[in-house]
Amino acid sequence: MASVSYPILPRLMYAALWLLAFPAVIGLLLFRSLAQPAYRRHLSERFARYPQVGKAPLWCHAASMGEVHALKPLLAALRGDFPDVPVLITCQTPAGRQAAQALGLVDSMVVYLPFDLTWLVRRFLGHFRPRAALIVETEIWPNLFRETHHARVPLMMVNARMTERSLRRYRHFGGLFRAALTMPEAILCQSPADAARFVAAGASAEKVAVSGNLKWDLVPDEAAREAGIRRRAAWTHAPVWMAASTHAEEMAAVLATHRAVLARWPSALLLWAPRHPERFAVAATAAQAQGFRVHRRSREAEPSAAAQIFLIDTLGELRTFMPGMDLVFVGGSLQAIGGHNVLEPAAAGIPVLVGPHTAHFADSIRALKEAGGLLEVVDAGGLLSTVPALLADASRRQAMAAANRECVAGNRGAVEKTKARVAPCLGAPC
Repeated sequence: MASVSYPILPRLMYAALWLLAFPAVIGLLLFRSLAQPAYRRHLSERFARYPQVGKAPLWCHAASMGEVHALKPLLAALRGDFPDVPVLITCQTPAGRQAAQALGLVDSMVVYLPFDLTWLVRRFLGHFRPRAALIVETEIWPNLFRETHHARVPLMMVNARMTERSLRRYRHFGGLFRAALTMPEAILCQSPADAARFVAAGASAEKVAVSGNLKWDLVPDEAAREAGIRRRAAWTHAPVWMAASTHAEEMAAVLATHRAVLARWPSALLLWAPRHPERFAVAATAAQAQGFRVHRRSREAEPSAAAQIFLIDTLGELRTFMPGMDLVFVGGSLQAIGGHNVLEPAAAGIPVLVGPHTAHFADSIRALKEAGGLLEVVDAGGLLSTVPALLADASRRQAMAAANRECVAGNRGAVEKTKARVAPCLGAPC
């Protein structure tokens, strides 16, 4: 590995920003812990204090739940070829940690990544001594990248993506992130557009490649799918639609749409999963205030015949409720968030609706839209009109479901391409 360092002025500015922001970061964690006590747990890990470990692991950083699910098929493939290599997964959120633990990998450990301060990163690397590092999607931490490179640990970004907005933000930091992107041995991108943006941000074109989106390779568990369909068949409600990963400004649109659905089908049911746990109680209160009969997953295991809204206010269960849905609206797209993962409902063979703000998943949304399995609405009014119209058209929903299954199957292959690049670092020096 060639020796690389950062320009001194941006590095000093970054260190100063961390010192100024550090009390606020700790305060934010404690504030979030008021709604999610899990943020208070394992706090020492964020200061690089960990249990003892054995052999050098393959280290994978997957910030939260979405990145963990993207990593799942790759880890399964690597474990098939390298069963004796332990796995270390680092996360930054309780949801990510829970999702990583739920993978149930033998000889693995899940911990929080330390704060991006040089001395903490050095302590982390010295403790685990990983044989290789995989950074999932868009996690670019300058000190982490520099210290991993200096420790001569092969570093790769996998399933890498970058929006235009992120590119502009990285450019504001001058040479700091440009230098950070020279550290990875490879940057394996989801799409040609992502690859072009990484090069524009400072990565070497020779190190950037397009491997595809790992999330296309997530194959639904057939037993879980059948269990979900049986669960849905036991309910007396019809139709049943889902609003998944919604944000605060989308709440009114979801409730207005469901009111329109109930006006036409009094026995209809909405399965509603707000994106963040701190929104669970807010969503339940808002729905009840408007007269909806709300059941909550945390209190009632299943919706009774009287329920009009079933609030999925637990973590890690959303995908188990997807099979059998008549359609799914994926949130973070009416509000200017950038969208969330549409491939899970698509792979389950469910028609998908999104709003206009989908920059984070532009390529997968474009593919599903062109295949005919996904519809994009322009605003809340579009959601209000499209959901009842689609629920009334069973033949169109069936065609959309088939199109989504075919599109997902036709785009698989990212796991094999990524594994081919990662495998040499596990069997011998890269």
